[in-house]
Amino acid sequence: MAKVSVLVAVYNASSYIRQCLDSLLHQTHDDIQVICVDDCSTDDSLSILNQYSAIDKRVEVYHLDSNQGQAHARNVALLHATGDYVCMLDSDDWFSADALEKAVSAFDVNTDCVLFDVLLEWGDSTERYAIPDFHTLTGDEAFRLSLTWQIHGLYMVRSSVHRQYPYDETSRLYSDDNTTRIHYLVSRNVRQCSG
Repeated sequence: MAKVSVLVAVYNASSYIRQCLDSLLHQTHDDIQVICVDDCSTDDSLSILNQYSAIDKRVEVYHLDSNQGQAHARNVALLHATGDYVCMLDSDDWFSADALEKAVSAFDVNTDCVLFDVLLEWGDSTERYAIPDFHTLTGDEAFRLSLTWQIHGLYMVRSSVHRQYPYDETSRLYSDDNTTRIHYLVSRNVRQCSG
């Protein structure tokens, strides 16, 4: 079974982090490593992370002494990743229980990235992020579609690809946009899953 490392950058997320972590710890694919990096939060986020880490050994917590932004926090997490595959989950988001299992099962020997099915929830309304229905794209095709957001940037990637192309720390926010596009471009194939 393939191991998945999930990168969770955390900054002042005490209102949301429990839902995020609960969604990870209740995955149907349980060979996971949840790497939480607290980016010098000023709320109770670090305390909550430590509570989860004390209960479940799959949760690892690292704390930064100064706020350095999402890209740096995610790169710190990436340094500790031991999984075959890597994905990120923002601390105010959550996965369906089958998300990781479905993504892992979509990989084959030539697949480097697998997109998740994304639902946007705002209060009582839910909207699916509409992307073209496809089975397999080349890396170049995925890259081109991502430039105009025809496909999103929430995906699982082979750890070897992610280590070669970490997050760009010159951008404190949204650095994952550029990293996503690079990951797609260098991929042999990109697929999607229903998780």
